[in-house]
Amino acid sequence: MIIADEITSLHLQTYRELVNGLLGCADFWDGLVQAKAGLNRFPRDAELLEMRGDLKTAFLARHKGIKEVLGNEKDIVASTRTGKIYQKQYPWMDQSLYIRTPDLLHHVNAGLAGNGICQVEPVIFGSSSRLPKLPTKEKEDVGPLGLFAARDIKLDEKIMVDHCVTGISDVSPTRLKHCEACHGALVAPYMHPSRIIRPTCCKTAAFCSIACHDTALAGYHKLMCKKSFDWLFESQGLVGKEGCGTRWRPILFLRVVAIVLAEARERAKKGELAIHPLQHPLIARMAANYSPADKVQPDVSHDWQYFENVVAPTRILMQLGINVFTDAHWTPEVIQTIFWRIENNANMGKTNLTGQQIVMVNLNPNYLFFNHSCEPNVSWHGAVPSGDVSIEWLKGMNGEILSPGCSAVWCTAAGDIKKGEELKISYIGNPLGSKGDGEGGEGEGEGEADEGRHTKRAWLEKWFDRGCGCRICEKENMETDRLEAVGAGREKALEIEV
Repeated sequence: MIIADEITSLHLQTYRELVNGLLGCADFWDGLVQAKAGLNRFPRDAELLEMRGDLKTAFLARHKGIKEVLGNEKDIVASTRTGKIYQKQYPWMDQSLYIRTPDLLHHVNAGLAGNGICQVEPVIFGSSSRLPKLPTKEKEDVGPLGLFAARDIKLDEKIMVDHCVTGISDVSPTRLKHCEACHGALVAPYMHPSRIIRPTCCKTAAFCSIACHDTALAGYHKLMCKKSFDWLFESQGLVGKEGCGTRWRPILFLRVVAIVLAEARERAKKGELAIHPLQHPLIARMAANYSPADKVQPDVSHDWQYFENVVAPTRILMQLGINVFTDAHWTPEVIQTIFWRIENNANMGKTNLTGQQIVMVNLNPNYLFFNHSCEPNVSWHGAVPSGDVSIEWLKGMNGEILSPGCSAVWCTAAGDIKKGEELKISYIGNPLGSKGDGEGGEGEGEGEADEGRHTKRAWLEKWFDRGCGCRICEKENMETDRLEAVGAGREKALEIEV
């Protein structure tokens, strides 16, 4: 009887902590759902009743405000049912888990050495003319990184075709319409049925080539084989104007974590020391979008959902054999840090090669080092949007034809580039603003009408406090400062008159 009472008390405490946490994350909708579940069990609990009232008041206020500025029902639902959090480094975590070391930089450049066109180097953001300080010790942080030309590059020359197996979409691989590894289309006329490679280990995967088959079965597929993750694809989650549901985050998390755990298993077999997930080269190369350390409250908040950020990754890790309640390498802080890195480095695209429009989200390991400029010298494109494009769209670095619909990213010089010049793309489509941008850094704004420079500059606030440091942003900053100075002068004059 005593044990039963203690369990009941713990159950109530769990509901209180959960609902209070959701309230703190401004996830009012999920908070109301969990408060309802808790009150079904403990209908007279004063704390749950009070928090339910606070959640309802906050949710209705948000809904009213959003409804005044958004007209689309999907946008309203997505915006009102999403929590908001700030990206901050967890101060109680080992701070060495946040840095990118010289050893990682060497590892990345070794992979780029084959083409001899570009390399990754430390950078300083903004308009500063200072050269970045190169680290002298192995455990030092190399700081922000960027891609630079390793030689002179001519207009329209291919700089990089970045392949990856970390590309996903809102269609489950078990439907066998796409290569499980590279996401290439497996339907006619893009792939003859006789060329599709099926593994002998299971019936829920298919590949476009022997290379993709061997890569998958040597790595991530071994952990995922015969485990069903179709529950991730039962819903798109919340779908806003981008047309991409929130479920892409845990789906991509699944692929990244499967790669990391597969390599960890191989290291263990060889008797090698285990490495922390955040120090794995795939995850360590990615940087989250943190505000400066001296800024207590960042200017920009980030979307957060209870299912996508807590329930799904926990369930994924448990299915892959990780006990998140006992494994110190997979704490909630580590999981959220991986989510932030993925969100800041993924790119989106749309394709309809299999008879329906799907949204792809890719994590290309070398492409992610491109920084933004409103005066980009590199243009890029991802997956084939439809079967109407030229075959040139699919040509690789050596003229080979890649699988239509694959997760590669093609990067081309937008002008003549000198050796040593930083290579930059646009994260926001046409940086000057246009009607219906076709190219964008994270799929943001594709197809939006009448998006002027003012809107594009507002998007940049996600990454930069005062623009990207290009001539366009600096000119706008000077004009803004001038207008503010004029306004301040007028206010002072009025004070003197009074």
